[in-house]
Amino acid sequence: MTTFTTALRKLMKLLYKVLSVMLVLLVLAMTVVMFLQITMRTVGLQSFKWSEEVLRYLYIWVVFLGVPTAVYTNDLTRFDLLQTKLNPQLGRVLETIIIVFMLIILYFMGQGSLTLIRVQMRQTMTSLNLPMGVVYLSMPICAAGSALFLLARLFLMWTDQPDLSADNAGSRQAEKENDQ
Repeated sequence: MTTFTTALRKLMKLLYKVLSVMLVLLVLAMTVVMFLQITMRTVGLQSFKWSEEVLRYLYIWVVFLGVPTAVYTNDLTRFDLLQTKLNPQLGRVLETIIIVFMLIILYFMGQGSLTLIRVQMRQTMTSLNLPMGVVYLSMPICAAGSALFLLARLFLMWTDQPDLSADNAGSRQAEKENDQ
């Protein structure tokens, strides 16, 4: 069991790192495009026609790739007043119910996005001449990544093992100690 758990943790951490690198690259690309746009306007030249569209679509990707990373680090906003008052076993049952509801929502989101992608692959972006479906690809990636992290969290919770966010807690604690 510990071999499976170790492999699961490593796989989830790798997926988290891949998503994090993608997020950094997307934000960097947004920064470069925005800088070019501002520079062109400042020097009095005509700005790029495609920049607003690129920024909008990159932002959509950043938002949807940010969701699974927030699920991994357990940084989603939540009200846990009731859950903290319950005994640990009831708290675990409530957490399971919450995760199941989240998985159901992610399932419908993923299914709906696949339909959207099929339809939107025939339509092209105004200035980029790329299929609009490329923008909607972020939704099933978000749903699949979030679902994987939630299923891993569920497994770890019911096998009485530390949460995925505990893997990051050690690195966060080390960063705090280095800052002091």
